[in-house]
Amino acid sequence: MARRAPEFCLPTWDDRKRVCLRDHRGKVVLLSFWVTWCAACQADLPNKEVLHRSINHPDFAFFTINVTGREPDPARVSAFLEKAGYTFPVLKDDGRKTYDAYGIPSVPASVLIDREGNLAGIYDETVPLVTILQEIDRLLNSQTQK
Repeated sequence: MARRAPEFCLPTWDDRKRVCLRDHRGKVVLLSFWVTWCAACQADLPNKEVLHRSINHPDFAFFTINVTGREPDPARVSAFLEKAGYTFPVLKDDGRKTYDAYGIPSVPASVLIDREGNLAGIYDETVPLVTILQEIDRLLNSQTQK
């Protein structure tokens, strides 16, 4: 049986809105967990920016989640994002609650959720982005929609 993706409602980094997973049911969702001090995250985030700018599909949602509970100084995240010029949506984890709920062992990590809200894959930095893109494409093109 498929494992349900843990529900979450997290604020955007600028605190302008809250994003809840349940609001994206029916879409393929990619979450990317990261922290500023992680070298592998720093290598991964530019690829996620390209992904964010490249995939424009009505049934796809992409969010990055900063694991604030693993940041030495969460107040420095805004400057990190601004300096890099990232435009992808950044959510603030409630400490480590979402990170832990998904059982993420390390950052960076990407979590793929299917249209029904089930976990379709959890990927660490050793998985090439092209592999994740192929899985996104497969899920977007599967005929499991109701």
